[in-house]
Amino acid sequence: MREAHWRHAGVLAAAMLLIVAGGVVELATPPRAVMSGVVVLGLVLAAASARPLAVAAVGVFAALVAWATSSWQGLSGSVAQVTVLSVVAGTTLLSMAVARRQQVLEGRGSGAAENRSMLAAIVESSEDAIITTDLKGRITTWNDGATRLYGWTAQEAIGANITLVLPPERAAGLAAALAQLEEGRAVGLLETQRIHKDGTVIDVTTSVSPVHDSDGTVVGGAGIERDITGRKRAERERRQILERSARAERLESLGQLAGGIAHDFNNLLAINLSYLEFALERTTDPETINDLGRARAATDRARDLTRQLLLFARKEPANAELIDLNSVIDETRALLQRSIGAHIELVAHLAEEPVIIRADRSRSEQILLNLVINARDAMPDGGVIAMEAAPVDVADEPARQPSLPAGRYARLRVADTGTGMPPEVAAHIFEPFFTTKAKQHGTGLGLATVYGIVTDAGGTITVTSEPAVGTTFEILLPLAPPDEPSSPSGAQTRHCQVRAS
Repeated sequence: MREAHWRHAGVLAAAMLLIVAGGVVELATPPRAVMSGVVVLGLVLAAASARPLAVAAVGVFAALVAWATSSWQGLSGSVAQVTVLSVVAGTTLLSMAVARRQQVLEGRGSGAAENRSMLAAIVESSEDAIITTDLKGRITTWNDGATRLYGWTAQEAIGANITLVLPPERAAGLAAALAQLEEGRAVGLLETQRIHKDGTVIDVTTSVSPVHDSDGTVVGGAGIERDITGRKRAERERRQILERSARAERLESLGQLAGGIAHDFNNLLAINLSYLEFALERTTDPETINDLGRARAATDRARDLTRQLLLFARKEPANAELIDLNSVIDETRALLQRSIGAHIELVAHLAEEPVIIRADRSRSEQILLNLVINARDAMPDGGVIAMEAAPVDVADEPARQPSLPAGRYARLRVADTGTGMPPEVAAHIFEPFFTTKAKQHGTGLGLATVYGIVTDAGGTITVTSEPAVGTTFEILLPLAPPDEPSSPSGAQTRHCQVRAS
């Protein structure tokens, strides 16, 4: 704006100097019927100032100069003087019109320049990535938002192909998208993926519109892309919370149903066992004794099943005591080392210090036995089973079901290198009577019992599994408070034995 002001002032000054020069020329020459064209040229030059009022002022000055010179030459009141003044007035009006037109055009150009400058500032300050390309996919503009989103600077990106930020599977559709833009059709709002400079995959929404030149011809495309990685992650976490919450509610309902049935069924079994005992005491017939013995064995087996259902339903009283998970792992390894099979390697990773919890010791051993035996059955061709105990700090994680307050917990982990499970199977493994084993090879109560024992102790159990890779069960249990009585009986001794083995 300042440069234009001085330019216009210079034009006006030059016009006035030209008019003065024209007047001097008139005074130095004999009288003529028509004034020198130099004065007229000065008015024409003034029109370039694009200032109509200034041109009018110059015209008045030119008229005074023309009147003064013609009067000096003795043409006052003559036809020649009137003609000259008329020519000056007409030229002044014409120059004012030209100046007005010039002013309008400059105003439009200045407004367009300001708009372009404002638009460029908006593009650069946008948090979204704004990228334009030509019809061959070469990047032509790249704003700061694109640099923040993708890591590439404008110097690195401009001139490169847009495939710079496209995953390989998305790059295949680039030709079709460019053809659509060339036809003048926009690519609507899409959720897709892009690649950061460091190789990270980014979830984005993108909208691409055709770019036209002044003739209306499509010359490229302009895309606006927004990072939605955080939103997608939040959606996935929310979905996981809902799924795990629904699973926990389903297991809770199954537990209530199973517990109610098992409780009543257990009472009936107790009556049957009593009558079987009476019958066995009163008979001496070998065949009858044999038949009653089989009936009692079957009833005992049924009672064991109902006990597992009661454990799953958390209706079986527990004998809680202070125990060290290191010692539980060591004893379980010693028990199963020889019986689990030579093709299975049983590994124990123990904490450097006792991991003390308050729980029922027999139930804790049952957890490990069930998990290790299930892992063995998932490895018919052999493999590795790893048991691990360690104290860990747990952050508040809403997706965990049942939820645990943040704090320090005991972690018990059992991992195998077996056949693994797909997600749709893993989602049901804690349900009673659900089993992946062949018929007659499992009741489907082992993991349901483990789930009941863990939740009854105030902990959580999660499973991660991948077909052909293996399965990992992770159990979190509350650590015993430091102010509890000192280490449980035998815990330190067992720990030392484990360290020495």
